Amino acid sequence: MYFADNIIRNLFFGIGLFFVVCISKSAKAQYVPDYRFPDSIFVKAHSPNKATFYSAILPGLGQIYNQKYWKVPIIYAALGGFIYYANYNNFVYNKYKDAYNIQLRIDNGEVGLEPEYPGASADNLKRQKDMWRRYRDMTFIGIGLLYVLQILDADVDAHLFDYDMSEDLSMRVEPVLLNSNTYNYKTGLSTTFGLRCSVRF
Repeated sequence: MYFADNIIRNLFFGIGLFFVVCISKSAKAQYVPDYRFPDSIFVKAHSPNKATFYSAILPGLGQIYNQKYWKVPIIYAALGGFIYYANYNNFVYNKYKDAYNIQLRIDNGEVGLEPEYPGASADNLKRQKDMWRRYRDMTFIGIGLLYVLQILDADVDAHLFDYDMSEDLSMRVEPVLLNSNTYNYKTGLSTTFGLRCSVRF
């Protein structure tokens, strides 16, 4: 009897020890650090935040990060055009502003001054000055809009960078047989031909 109790006790102890070892191994396997797995499971994420930040620092840098290199010359061509016209409009504005100030001084009786544009009144010069100032301000606004748009473009491109565009995009048109609501007393419900259009995406 004592011998049988020892066998049963040792058997339960062995079974319990087996389960403890198995559970500890499975727990250890679940908490293996990520670097122990093969490198093939790691996918480098494309960050929209980085693309936006890069474009905010330097126009076009976010497009380079998104590998849309062809957009960079377009951005800088547009930016160069805006800067050129802003500089030109500012130059003409300053000329009319100086001419307007001189004309006002002449109209107030100051002697020894020659008008910048002979025959032009102070009102005409003021209208020209205001017009070219408006042109200059609009080009500055254009520069700001272009700066914001290239940031938004980089952000949108980064969000769509990993978007899976399947090659299965297709449209299929095929004939089908449709049951008609009309009832024929000889053949029962009649069928009609039709076309079915399906788009796969």
